[in-house]
Amino acid sequence: MASNEIGAPTHGPFPAQQPATHALHASWRYDDRGWTRDLRIDFLRGFVFVLLFTSHFPFFSWFSLIGWERLGVISSAEMFILLSGIVTGAVYGKRLKTDGLDECTVKLLKRSWTLYKTAVIAAGIVALLRLLPWLDMTALTTFTDPVTGKVYPLYPPLDAGFLSNLFHVLVLAASPHQFQIVGLYVVLFILTPFLFWAIDRAWTVPLLILSWVCYFINVFTPETQPGTAEITITVGQFEYAFPLIAWQVLFVHGVVVGYFRRQIMDFFATVPGRALIALCILLSLALMAFSLNHPLEQMPSWSKLSIVPSASFDALYHAYFLKYKLGFGRIVNITALLVSGMALLTVAWKPIHKWLGWLFIPLGQESMYVFFMHLFLILLVFNTPLPDLDNVWLNTALHAAAILTCWIMVKTRFLFRWVPH
Repeated sequence: MASNEIGAPTHGPFPAQQPATHALHASWRYDDRGWTRDLRIDFLRGFVFVLLFTSHFPFFSWFSLIGWERLGVISSAEMFILLSGIVTGAVYGKRLKTDGLDECTVKLLKRSWTLYKTAVIAAGIVALLRLLPWLDMTALTTFTDPVTGKVYPLYPPLDAGFLSNLFHVLVLAASPHQFQIVGLYVVLFILTPFLFWAIDRAWTVPLLILSWVCYFINVFTPETQPGTAEITITVGQFEYAFPLIAWQVLFVHGVVVGYFRRQIMDFFATVPGRALIALCILLSLALMAFSLNHPLEQMPSWSKLSIVPSASFDALYHAYFLKYKLGFGRIVNITALLVSGMALLTVAWKPIHKWLGWLFIPLGQESMYVFFMHLFLILLVFNTPLPDLDNVWLNTALHAAAILTCWIMVKTRFLFRWVPH
């Protein structure tokens, strides 16, 4: 079975929508009859790459006006993980019903193995490229804290020896920070058979309770070193940015949503369901307005709101929106935004698809390939003097060029024979 999500297969989880009563609106609606996948999911994954590229190519451009937590206090990671869980729950949930838990487990573990190999190959290539003295590997082998400016090495030094570097790569303890989330996917897919085991035995509610218990244990555990996750389950480097004990909550709930997608979509067709959609839209707009109060120095003053004082914003951000802890506000934000986004794509699919589908859908359908290849675009860009010129128009061109280059590579199937996709 093909798989293009960063961690999940490609088939769409949402059933066909009920026809709208208004003829004009009905002509705009998404209709998945006859499709083998949900193009709305592909579209969202492709769009999220705009957010990801503005973060992983960390220089200010006009794309940053939407990419630097400006559509809400979320990043690309929350959307990728939640969508991955939904699609996994839908596709493998169907296999659970038809093939049984044992066969489903085998396929899930094979998927985890594929992701592990991809993570090791990417980290290994970067480790080996450090042997080229004329190549500046800083962008991929270090992480600079945007708040403190402290630089953290992500690999053992070369003089630590080959075996030390190999060991760190094999246990996912060394990796470009732009690719660390793949390590999280590896572990999540190892755990997914347990999720289906619980769901298959009608223990969904206890499963969700357990997920939240783990999440809140992480929230309320004091940190020995502020700003660093106190509880790590694995030795993987991803635990610093995406601690498993916290970030599992998005994936687990995504799997449950994907598995029970028909019941959930039926609910959204009811009056209470539509009221919930309206609430999600209002929440999304409110949190977007809140995010525009972020006192980022790089943002022009005309692009920021001043309703929330900087000190109050910082206090709320640290209390509810810290990324590495997956603050509860982020969970609310990504849930509301996903529901709102799916609702928008459902009722206005035809014009949106016409304007932007040509770009975002191919990127979303080959998200693992794009995720892998963008590492080397980062390396290429940061081995030129262009980022240091600090010109917003040039930076915008660089972001656009990176996105379009990935799109061209997808359309031409560049290196598809060797690169995971």
